[in-house]
Amino acid sequence: MSYTINKTDGTRLITLKDGTVDIASTDLALFGKGYAGFGERLNENFVKILENFAKNTAPVNKIKGQLWYDTVANQIKVWNGSKFKPVGSSTTGTTQPTNSNTGDMWFDTNNSQLYVYNGITWTLIGPTSVAGSGVTQVSSESIRDNVGVNKSILRMITNDATVAIVSADQFVPQTPVTGFSTIYKGITLSTTVSGNKFVGTATDADKLNGVAAANYLRSDENDATTGAFWILNDAGLNVGSGSDLTLSVVGDNIEIRSNAVNGDMEFYVNDGGLDTRAMYIDGGTGTVIINKLQVTGSSTVVSTGTLLVEDNIIELNTGITSSVSMPNFTGLKVNRGSTSSPTEQDLFWVWDETFADDLTTTYGNAGGAWTAFKSGGGDNPLSAPTLVDIRANIIHATSTSAQYADLAERYAGDQHMEAGDVVILGGPKEITKSTVDLDHRVFGVISEKPAFLMNSEAGNNDSHPMVALKGRANVKVKGTGSAGDRIVASDETGIARVATLAECTAFNVLGRLLSDKYSIETELCECVIGVK
Repeated sequence: MSYTINKTDGTRLITLKDGTVDIASTDLALFGKGYAGFGERLNENFVKILENFAKNTAPVNKIKGQLWYDTVANQIKVWNGSKFKPVGSSTTGTTQPTNSNTGDMWFDTNNSQLYVYNGITWTLIGPTSVAGSGVTQVSSESIRDNVGVNKSILRMITNDATVAIVSADQFVPQTPVTGFSTIYKGITLSTTVSGNKFVGTATDADKLNGVAAANYLRSDENDATTGAFWILNDAGLNVGSGSDLTLSVVGDNIEIRSNAVNGDMEFYVNDGGLDTRAMYIDGGTGTVIINKLQVTGSSTVVSTGTLLVEDNIIELNTGITSSVSMPNFTGLKVNRGSTSSPTEQDLFWVWDETFADDLTTTYGNAGGAWTAFKSGGGDNPLSAPTLVDIRANIIHATSTSAQYADLAERYAGDQHMEAGDVVILGGPKEITKSTVDLDHRVFGVISEKPAFLMNSEAGNNDSHPMVALKGRANVKVKGTGSAGDRIVASDETGIARVATLAECTAFNVLGRLLSDKYSIETELCECVIGVK
């Protein structure tokens, strides 16, 4: 016949069949009628009840009201249907317990505070060292730093406000503490309390207004600074027992003033270990004496009525190490005024490094020439300079008539022309290259280096090439010929040819060959121009 096992409240727990045992419904062994070996199971049940199921883990098949001795916490706990709760002591931990009943107690191990559950929330019993409780006290606490290490502190509370924290270590709290982003070694004042500070007299301090004490200048002995030094008043900086030297700012002006009567101002440098006076100002006369003066920059202005130079040589371009580093122009400039008209340009007497001689003694073999210019246009006055006259009583020089051999004049050309090209009068402009054989309009030949150039200011070699009208000049000639043969225009553009006497007239002869020509190819040949 089966057993029906009921709980205290009358509800059925289980029905046991004869000869069976049940160990799943509870943590005890429940056996039916006639179960063999029930004595051992019965005795074990008594032992379990006696020791309250003592174990380091909770019973598995617990029922409401069952006791369990927690061998880890060394506490008697009772199953309330949802959890095992301690009997006769509070719950401990760092967080609030859940599923609590009215009257339960919890000891906050993080803040060492005792709470009781009122059915709705946890109410602090003490110590009352939390905001809002009207506390004024010093409490000992342990809080975790940002790496999880507990730190012991003293919290100084006045009227619920934490004014300061005392700590033996410096650390950053793991859980933010209002007013204390960092807790320093010693006493740390809260940043949330307005005007919070130490008041009293200190005999020493590491810092003043956040600046290390060692960074302040001494007033009772010699001291030095590596930072800026400011004196913001009209009195300026005074040096010497009688304020012999004053450094001050007056309006927008900076004044360095010597107040000693007739006292010199001397400037010294350490020249290779020697104390050397580089400059001084004579206090009696105001004269400035400088041992060596080097002025750099794009412009230096000397504003005097007359500049007196005792030295016999004025050296320019002292920084030049070779001729390849020379600027194009070096010399003197005469300023004729910033509002000068175009006919009153600034004037220059300069060494023109761009002048190309033939590096012979005839030209002086100097790679340049002294030149008189008037300024060009734009911001650079020597970007397009033009020559000006030089006037003197007698000039000792080499005449240009010994250098070149033809008389030339500039004419407007209608195309690019080069030395040796044969030209005629005509075309869109004044001259053009010849293209007609035996052309009676033949006029001259393009010159390279004329002995005398007329109409020189008409233009340049591109717009107004130089046309040799008389004298020796190189001519582009095709075919063979002998010295003295007459040359005329050919049917090839800008090229002459040797003519027979029968072909020649007073109008088509350009000139004569000065030497024999053996090649039929077109070559530059020296000819005399304007001779029939």
